[in-house]
Amino acid sequence: MASKASKKILLVEDEPSLVSMYQAAFRNSTYELLVATNASGGLKLAQENGVSLVLLDVIIPEAEGKVIEFSKRVGFNLLGRLKKDPKTKNIPVITLTNLDSPEDRKKASSLGAVDYLIKANFLPKEVVETAKKVLNKK
Repeated sequence: MASKASKKILLVEDEPSLVSMYQAAFRNSTYELLVATNASGGLKLAQENGVSLVLLDVIIPEAEGKVIEFSKRVGFNLLGRLKKDPKTKNIPVITLTNLDSPEDRKKASSLGAVDYLIKANFLPKEVVETAKKVLNKK
C-alpha cells in the first residue's frame, strides 16, 4: 500500500477501535495512514515523515503511558506546537473529536485547524472524503 500512497495522513487517536475503523476507511484510498496514540508521538511523526495532513483528536494523552486528563485538551497543545514548528506549520490539521462546544471550536480555529469534525456525526468514509477535499485545496 505504501508504494501507491501519494500523500501521508497522520491520525492522532488513542482509542484502538477508532484507529481500526479509520485504518479500514483509508485502506482503499491513495493515502498512507500513519497513526500516533499520543501527542509526543504525533509531533514526532509529523516532523519526520513528510505528512500532508493531520487528523487530530483533542482528548489524547501527552505521552505513552500517561493518563488522559479530560480537563486538559492535549490535542489543542499539539495543534499549537504543530503550527509553531517550522517543519510542520503548513500542514493542514483537521480536529476529529466528540467535543462539540463553541469554545472548543473557536479554540481549534484560533490555533489554525482547517476543519472541526465531530466523530459521532461523520462516517469514516466521510472523514476520508473531507481529508481528500482539504488536500486538493493545497
